[in-house]
Amino acid sequence: MTTKRHTFKQFISLVIALMVVFFAVSVASANGGPHNGVDVGTPDCASCHRINSASGTQSLLVQDTTTLCMSCHGTGLGANTNVADGMYMAGGDDYRYNEGLANTPDGAPLLGGGFVSYKGKPVTSAHDVVDGSSMAWGNGVARGASASLAQSMSCTSCHDPHGSSNYRMLRETINGKPVSVEQVDEGAAKDYDTENWGAGVDSLCAACHDSYNVTSAGSGSDIAMVSSGGYTHRVGMSFSDGSNVNPETIGFEGYTLPLAQSGNGDLVACMTCHLPHGTSATTGDGRDTNLIRMDNSGVCQVCHQL
Repeated sequence: MTTKRHTFKQFISLVIALMVVFFAVSVASANGGPHNGVDVGTPDCASCHRINSASGTQSLLVQDTTTLCMSCHGTGLGANTNVADGMYMAGGDDYRYNEGLANTPDGAPLLGGGFVSYKGKPVTSAHDVVDGSSMAWGNGVARGASASLAQSMSCTSCHDPHGSSNYRMLRETINGKPVSVEQVDEGAAKDYDTENWGAGVDSLCAACHDSYNVTSAGSGSDIAMVSSGGYTHRVGMSFSDGSNVNPETIGFEGYTLPLAQSGNGDLVACMTCHLPHGTSATTGDGRDTNLIRMDNSGVCQVCHQL
């Protein structure tokens, strides 16, 4: 009898523990993200997790992380945001989530670029979430050098599928470092083709590429910069370039570059010039395109017009 009573107590403890886990998932906040509406007592959790028959390598996932994410956010149906091809796919009943329909036209290029193609062209450089790259340039080392990441990269290296307090469900800790990106556009109808980053967006990139997160004035001419990899462009600064007060309204050959928003004015961020998922830009000489938004030196001439 003692054994049965003890077993029953263990069972009750397990049930309570599971209730706590499911409740935590149900109230996870993605500030408008598609994964924050999981309800206790529904099959929503089972869309991604299996208790007894998981085939993924972690977290009882039904598939490996990136494959699972791409099953909705790739060419398959489920989400309007196709990150494989870097485009917004407006649809009716074929898509489960319809955020952005009011503000984002069908076929619009997504903010982050694409992992396979972008703007109808194959990508020339991308963050490797498929094979899982394990190295990052400037990760605790000088600019121009690379070092190992805490774990191989996947979609969930940067995004928390259950939700976070950050913009676009960006993780609050990446590569063991804190990330805080202010929410800007997470209303009822999100805008997927206009950048609306808040202050702190550079903390996302700096979590892995910390030596490139240079905020000091004069870093493009400071001799001290040479010892850490050479002169470098400053980020996190208020934009100002003579009469060209805003690259979003002036641009170069009809192209504009986005700025991060803050209470102190618009800021130049890493993603002002780089696409975080992947780019289809070319250099014309076979060099690595390094996630640059525009062909050749186009991103330079948007602000530094000749």
